[in-house]
Parts: sequence; structure tokens; C-alpha cells
Amino acid sequence: MPGKSTIKHKTCRALGVNLIGSPSAALTLSRRPNRPGQHGANMRRKVKPFGLQLQETQKLKYFYGVSSKQLRRYYKKAVRSKLPTNIALVQSLETRLDNVVYRLGFAGTLRAARQMVVHCHLTVNGKKVNKPSFEVRVGDVITLREKSQQIENYKNWFNFFEQQLDYIQRDPKKLSGSLVRIPEREEVPILVEDQLIVEFMARG
Repeated sequence: MPGKSTIKHKTCRALGVNLIGSPSAALTLSRRPNRPGQHGANMRRKVKPFGLQLQETQKLKYFYGVSSKQLRRYYKKAVRSKLPTNIALVQSLETRLDNVVYRLGFAGTLRAARQMVVHCHLTVNGKKVNKPSFEVRVGDVITLREKSQQIENYKNWFNFFEQQLDYIQRDPKKLSGSLVRIPEREEVPILVEDQLIVEFMARG
């Protein structure tokens, strides 16, 4: 029975993108860029518009680790925004606590960042928050809890997994970071055609 990492790597190959942000997935894609399966390297089938919309939606779900039901809620919120729906959708997902923790470099993958949140290794403005979907607002300070700072791996990860993004700010001395502004869509490092996702979600 294949392990979870093998399944995730196959998904990355099927969609052609490192959806989980891990070095091992990137290595798998570089070595085996074709789709999984016996005839993956030779598949040149034409994808219909619906198929493209579905594919991009799957990518977005994997990038942020959300379910179809959760994505639907984010979409409904984005529709009510004054911003274009595709931009509001991505910005809402990008400012989830688990994702901001990942962007700040507290962990090397979104999954690991989510576990840190769930197990209360971090605080937001000095308070414990264990909801991965918590909405991080501009100016919120996320800090590795004092007790968790005694764990050498967490300190090393924060130094090793730094992401160079203008909308976040890190303080290595305090093992903390913050969201300094809402990112522009072009700054968000995800490879998806979000307008196709909006078209797919609008189908209901």
C-alpha cells in the first residue's frame, strides 16, 4: 500500500506542480516530469475547458491544503468582496494562519506548519491559537512559544526555511514574524490560473 508521501508526489506529477512545497516532491518532478501511469510520458490528450477549470481548482486546494467544502466557503466570501473574486480568494487563503506560519519559515511544508498550529507551538499577539484557518491580519505577530523555543529543531527550521517575500517580516532573534501587508496577487508564489477556478466555482 503506497504511503502518503508517494500519493502526494503522484498528485504533483499529475498536475505538473510541486503542490506541497517539499524538496522531495521537487526532486520527484525533476526526475519524473511526466504524468504517473504506464503511458504517462506519451499522453497528449486535449483538455476541455471544464477539465482545465477542475485541474486549476485541484491545484489551489492542494497548495493550501483545504477541502472542497472549505474552498467553497472562501469563494462565497470572495464573491462578496469589493476586489475581483479571484484576487480576494487567493488573498484569503494566503492569510490563513497555517499558511503564514509556513511562509514565515517556521516549518518546511504547509502540513508541518499546520501541525505546529494545532499543537499550540505558536502564539498570535501573545495568545495561543490552534485553528489553522485563523485569519491573520496585518500587524499580527506570530511567535514560537517560549517552551517550544527549547526544541532545537524548531529554531533550526526558522533559520533554514526562510522565504523571501515582501509582505512578511521576520525577527530571527525573537523567533517571530508578522504579516506587514496584504500581498498583491502577483506576489503570491502559487502557480494557478485563479480566474479558471472562479469560473469553476461559479458553476455552483
